[in-house]
Amino acid sequence: MKLNQVNSTRPYNINNNNNKKAPSFGANPAVAVATFIENNGFLGEFLAVDTTGMMGPRAAQGFLRNMEELGHLNYKAGHEELVRELLSGPAFFYVPIIVLSIASLLRGKAAKVDTKTLGEFKTIMKNTIVELKNAVSTKKNFVKTITKDAFKDFHHEKGLIDELSQLMEQNVTKKFSFKDSLLNLFRSKENKVTTTGTIKAKATELITKINKANEKNLDNASAISVNGKNVNIADLFDDMRNYLDDFTKKAADTTESSNAFIEKFHKAAKNIRYATNILAVSALSAFLVIIPKLYQTGKTFPGTDGLNTGANNATSTNNSKEAA
Repeated sequence: MKLNQVNSTRPYNINNNNNKKAPSFGANPAVAVATFIENNGFLGEFLAVDTTGMMGPRAAQGFLRNMEELGHLNYKAGHEELVRELLSGPAFFYVPIIVLSIASLLRGKAAKVDTKTLGEFKTIMKNTIVELKNAVSTKKNFVKTITKDAFKDFHHEKGLIDELSQLMEQNVTKKFSFKDSLLNLFRSKENKVTTTGTIKAKATELITKINKANEKNLDNASAISVNGKNVNIADLFDDMRNYLDDFTKKAADTTESSNAFIEKFHKAAKNIRYATNILAVSALSAFLVIIPKLYQTGKTFPGTDGLNTGANNATSTNNSKEAA
């Protein structure tokens, strides 16, 4: 009797040979929250946990406090709890982000790039064919310099390396919609549209395969070598986009030579970044000082609304007599 080999890897057909589509879970709130956390890492996890575990329950408790005595929701207490939770938790992330965003609007996007990375980019730019009046060409040449140096000792998966290089070019040359980026926070992977986030996710997938195939960066497969130092591919994509947008925008108005402009640009960018760091720390420190004041946004504590005011008045009168 002849036995046929069993194919254990045969895909299972969830459609059962019909034309029905697989069920969509896009409307499920729990799935939307899980997708948000998955897409946004630690920030997404913190905001989701803080909202569902702290802000939501405490605000609800405030609105329901003494509701039977008042005959309606305790709007004052609920408002106070909601404002306090909104400001005291997420603000630890938002205050530095806001400072960096304002600095990038006023002084250029390079303000978002840390000083160490600016130094690495300066070396790379000096080895790049720079066309000060041609932004697209300068950006593409910058990408070529990075990829040529990063993958000079890689001998496998050349096709994936070329694909990653194309993603880098797309990341720094294409304009993306902020609306799509916002909506992608809650979309499943299958329903995402192309944004900076999806490009970074694809780049992370590619660099992981490339590193493993070439036995490089096995301790951190999502890292890529930039000027001899390993950096996370997603962080590199953000820094490259901000840096090159600022560099090419200012280069278009200069009358200096390439080398002179590179030196001048990086000196100014580093000084701005130093100043921005000081402002971010100062702003967060100032915010920490005022947090205790947020615990009572009104002149009177709203939690007493609806309680027996007669007993409170009697206690207040006795306290006044004793003081006298």
